Amino acid sequence: MKALLVAPFAASLLMATYAHGQNKQDHLQPPPAGISIDGSLKDWGDSLRYYNEDKKLYYSLANDQENLYMAMRVNDLTEQRRILAAGLTLGVNPKGKKKETYSITFPVGETGNAPFGDIHRRNDGGDGKDGADNRPSPDADAREEMMRARLTKLRNIKVTGFPDIESEVITTANTYGIKTAIDIDKDGYLVYEAAIPLKFFHAEINDKNEWAFNFKINGISAPSHPQQGEGMERGGGMRGGGGGMGGGMRGGGMGRGGMRGGGMNRGGGNGERNFDMGELGKSVDFWQKFKLSAQ
Repeated sequence: MKALLVAPFAASLLMATYAHGQNKQDHLQPPPAGISIDGSLKDWGDSLRYYNEDKKLYYSLANDQENLYMAMRVNDLTEQRRILAAGLTLGVNPKGKKKETYSITFPVGETGNAPFGDIHRRNDGGDGKDGADNRPSPDADAREEMMRARLTKLRNIKVTGFPDIESEVITTANTYGIKTAIDIDKDGYLVYEAAIPLKFFHAEINDKNEWAFNFKINGISAPSHPQQGEGMERGGGMRGGGGGMGGGMRGGGMGRGGMRGGGMNRGGGNGERNFDMGELGKSVDFWQKFKLSAQ
């Protein structure tokens, strides 16, 4: 008789524990103390809270009373290339609907800037095709110098839906408090961070209402008449313009590990990889709903 009573009790306890765990997952946590938006996961304990199984992406969202924080780690080289050329968009709907209301996209390029395509150009030809041109592919040192030069210039953030922000494009030096950063860690993974002041969403901040969040890695659009050696990397964002990693590149280089010993060329030597242009043109996105932390 006791066994019959214990079994339902144990089942109820397991269900309650599971429900409590699910409830905790549905609520954002406060950010790590002293968080800095610098393109490093060090503040996050070198690990991220959430994982999207379908898109194979690790990410974190957090909030305090002032800001919404986001971090993502991208392992796939094709997705890294998309982000550098066309940007990553964080969309937010405070009403919990899977419809973008506010969004920021970083990086977005400036018209006339060279794309990131030649950074990873194969050594057998100028645009990744055998015999496409006879110009030698830059070595690792030259690639790093080219990347450094672009990081200092490409700092644009595209903002959409924010009535308090006058311009559609702001820089990483903006006075609104919107912060973004990208870096490459020592293992060659791309790390993306952002922070947005909650006041710009004009919504009640509590732990009862669900917010909807969209994470989108933008596809790269081909220019109608690419110049020689330009390839397809003009990308999305601002009228398909280039890409940038500004804002959070500590020391101005390629971060911890640089272009060598990891960098962007994980397992690929000096970037000798032939990217599928059809795949680069595809966007990748997913939605997730969370309740904010009230702390």
